[in-house]
Amino acid sequence: MIFLLLLPHLFLLSGPGLISAAAAVFLYLAASVFISRYEKSHHPKAVFQFHYPIISASLTLLFGALFYLRWQHFGLFASLESLPQMPAKRICGAAAAGLTVFALFGSDRLVSVIAAMISGDEEGSDSKHEPVFIGICAAVMMTLASKCSPFYAFNDWVDPHTMFTVGKSILHGMLPYRDVYEQKGPLLLLLHSLGALISFDSLLGMWLIEIISCFFFLFFAYKIMRMRLGTGALPLVPVLALIVYTAVSFDQGDSAEEYCLPLLTFALWIGYHRLKKDQLPKVREWVLIGVTSGCVLWMKYSMLGFYLGWIIALYLFARTKNQRIELFKGIGWVALGVMIPTLPILLWFAFCGGLKDLFEVYFYQNIFMYPKTADIYGHFAIFSNLFSGFLNMIVFSTSILIASFIGIFWCKRHENRHIFRLVHWTLVVMFLMIYFSGRFYSYYPLIFGVFALFGLTAVVDIIERRLRSGFLQYFESNMMTAVSLCVSVFGLFLLAGNMRSLAFEKEDYPQYQAKALIETGPIENPTLLNYNFLDMGVNTIAGLLPNQRFFCGFNLPLKDIDIEQNACIQSGCTDYVLTFIRTIESPHYELVEKLPANYSFAGMRPTYNLYIRR
Repeated sequence: MIFLLLLPHLFLLSGPGLISAAAAVFLYLAASVFISRYEKSHHPKAVFQFHYPIISASLTLLFGALFYLRWQHFGLFASLESLPQMPAKRICGAAAAGLTVFALFGSDRLVSVIAAMISGDEEGSDSKHEPVFIGICAAVMMTLASKCSPFYAFNDWVDPHTMFTVGKSILHGMLPYRDVYEQKGPLLLLLHSLGALISFDSLLGMWLIEIISCFFFLFFAYKIMRMRLGTGALPLVPVLALIVYTAVSFDQGDSAEEYCLPLLTFALWIGYHRLKKDQLPKVREWVLIGVTSGCVLWMKYSMLGFYLGWIIALYLFARTKNQRIELFKGIGWVALGVMIPTLPILLWFAFCGGLKDLFEVYFYQNIFMYPKTADIYGHFAIFSNLFSGFLNMIVFSTSILIASFIGIFWCKRHENRHIFRLVHWTLVVMFLMIYFSGRFYSYYPLIFGVFALFGLTAVVDIIERRLRSGFLQYFESNMMTAVSLCVSVFGLFLLAGNMRSLAFEKEDYPQYQAKALIETGPIENPTLLNYNFLDMGVNTIAGLLPNQRFFCGFNLPLKDIDIEQNACIQSGCTDYVLTFIRTIESPHYELVEKLPANYSFAGMRPTYNLYIRR
């Protein structure tokens, strides 16, 4: 029976014309309905969440074969000036990813709907398989959106590689801040140590961690939306992922903000869930709030403003209910929870003799040594910083900002005042703590994606109330989740800024050219210095470990960085030196090769220079 699906496949292989495509679609539907009627009478028991697993598996294989045979020689993006023409194998992979999702979920649900319409049967809900759907959604989204995934040739953002190099160093007995310098939190560095255990010479491990992080973010966001919309909120999960992970602030993946998204969403879920029931959290929930806030403390403490706003909202609720004593007890449980991730970190650094370095670098230097704008704006510096921070959100997280604002106004009108205070205070206080210092990197506003779920909830809630129909519930039980995921996959494929990097192969990146030169060079177990610039990724892909504390440059006006790196150049303390644009003059090094970059930077095409010790 399944071989009936080969007929429309032959039409598609015959050519890309509209007539053959229309005939193929018609035959696909006809064959699917016919097979579904047969299988429903002979195999009434569902396998996993699929009512028709054989059809779904067959269409998955057929779509994959189709795009391997048809699209590998078809210039899909040749006419679009905004996107380069992609290599054939990446076109096949991108298209097959989207259609595989539809084949797994969409075809099964589409056939289910058609069969139900013909037979008059009602299709049940697959709500118990919601985590499976969310997990597949997270895996697909991170594979397409993050440049840490094997779908991309290389992630050329410097921050992931800098953290990854330190993470690898930890595995070899080096202590962060004292032996190898970094500004990021120790828990974030340990996360990259975990990634290095999975893959020592690539960011594959970080991609897997990103999938887990994305899953929990979407899972807790869904739990919040479900309290308002019911299980019909499931189709909104891929849309939320589309909004958050196509934002410019997502950058190339693997940022502290990305890993803190599920932590903050969990806290938002606890607050929303309890305030919806007009009660304070339970003891276990207070402790878990402490644990998650402790994790944020040791990853990137500037986002702790969210938890301060969370406590303010809970205090205002407790005051109206005359439950201040219960609130203060809860804060005590939060403090206990904070100590769960804090104590192991403090003991680790104290035992290794690096406690002073931890506090000096992670807290003192990050707080007091970043450039300030107060000298320019005087007493108006903070106001100028906050205004610039708002512009930062507009530019780099436009869709997140719009969704968040819609959600806030909706909460004010259609949720109780305690929930509005929760959303309002967490957003405002976190915004103040992130931007008051005057730093405005593109990835900062990604963390506000935690509030985008309220915008989606607002839109659906308004539509349902205006139309006076539960259309979302009906479609969720049939095929809306599949359509939503399929559309979101293609939306991400078209909107995500990282997609332009699909045009590049590994050989196009100067980092891989440098790796080839190092591996074919005369030195065994070489060391590398990234001179006056952040880690460019050669340490990662070549599997190198640093032998210098300042193994690369950092965005910090610390004189020790220049002094120690210049001394290293003059003494020849590393086997190789890699520079970005700059050249060096030292009797200890000679130029191996100039490696031109494959992109423009500040209107020019920069060059990497690889030097070897004489």
